[in-house]
Amino acid sequence: MTDQNEKTIAIEDDTRVISTGPTPILNKDLLAGCIHCGLCLPACPTYLATGREMESPRGRIYLLGQWSSGKTELTERMASHIESCLGCLGCQTACPSGVKYEEILNQARPELVKKRNGLVRAIMRFSFEKILPSYRLLRFFGNLLRLWQLIVGRSVLRSVIGKSDNDAPLSMVPRLLERLASFETFVPEVPPQVSLPPRLVPKAIGENARHAQLFSGCIMDVFYNHVNHASMRLMLKQGHSVEVPKQTCCGALAYHAGELDIATRLAKENIELFGYTATPIVVTSAGCGAMLKHYAHLFEADHTLAHRAQAFSARVSDITEFLADHVFPEKGQPLTETTTYHAACHLAHAQGVRAQPLALLESLNCEAENRLIPLPEQEHCCGSAGIYNLLNTELSLKVLDRKLDFIEKTGAKTVVTTNPGCLLQLQAGIKGRNLPVEVRHLVEVLDQAHSAESEPG
Repeated sequence: MTDQNEKTIAIEDDTRVISTGPTPILNKDLLAGCIHCGLCLPACPTYLATGREMESPRGRIYLLGQWSSGKTELTERMASHIESCLGCLGCQTACPSGVKYEEILNQARPELVKKRNGLVRAIMRFSFEKILPSYRLLRFFGNLLRLWQLIVGRSVLRSVIGKSDNDAPLSMVPRLLERLASFETFVPEVPPQVSLPPRLVPKAIGENARHAQLFSGCIMDVFYNHVNHASMRLMLKQGHSVEVPKQTCCGALAYHAGELDIATRLAKENIELFGYTATPIVVTSAGCGAMLKHYAHLFEADHTLAHRAQAFSARVSDITEFLADHVFPEKGQPLTETTTYHAACHLAHAQGVRAQPLALLESLNCEAENRLIPLPEQEHCCGSAGIYNLLNTELSLKVLDRKLDFIEKTGAKTVVTTNPGCLLQLQAGIKGRNLPVEVRHLVEVLDQAHSAESEPG
């Protein structure tokens, strides 16, 4: 017999007797909003990849509801189902009941992190707290990585592993090399690190020109430094002046990993560094932009910072929003290759920015030949999701396969997107399939189209 304060539960054959004592409190109203209709399933990349109910939004909400109500404990197996979520928010867009899945997930993340391997968590916290906020360290590691790629190459670890006996059980060192090789898969060719100019002023002031501040990002400025330079040239082309103020990491990776204390400190620092003005803050990374706009929600219960955070977030614009709101003095050169657009989750779902990127691309479309080709499941996640592809590599690649299948079917020679994670993921997948497709940030395409008229940056 069991005590009256105990219950027996069974989730996927994981049966145990537990106490229904104090449990973490998730917002019951948020959980109750899900009516388990299943309309989120076609919008969930992990469900489509696995076909498992527990890898779907309604399955995860069910598990969180069981845990929050005290009917089950948070086991490692259960936590793994929640952690397998990409956080793409496609389900939130598809949900007819308006379930706030992002808020549910954000409430659970600080508890999920406690189930993470201690060493892995320590490494992640060190990276979030010491490396990502330090542009000096990032530049140093970026240059080291570039040197490695130039001297050794980008597939050396994979070639070393390939020479070993594939049937032999892997010892610790080969296992480590295997893991590093999987990381290497998602690393693009690192460009030369060229410091961004602190300020640029146009020769001629454009119509409705603004003074803007560029949020350069951490990973963005290491792997896609050239995109930030191109963004500044494009803003200058429209007649805006632009500066790059002192700044730090946006905190998105720490926040999504459940390390709320680190994310909060970084957010407070950015709010102070960018000052209390009405100057637009322009962001070239969709993931960073979503986090910066989230500051208002992050501090809504903090009476001393709520107003400042709200004012800060109101100033943030994705580069596509900013450029689409203004005009170029000359029409850009038309697209020269068949092109398709992958909508970054943190731009389409998290920020609700959909029309502007397509409008900018359409302005370059060759009407006679119609080189802009729609991508099926355009807003479905590619599987990157911050560092998800490093922590959940196998499932990440399954999600990527579906995206690559659709890209192949379009026949496009260029895939355009707006987030560094998507760029990394798509480039890795396309290289793996040896497809004749180039992956580019939308800013690169625009910069090339307007290059004849661009100011030097």
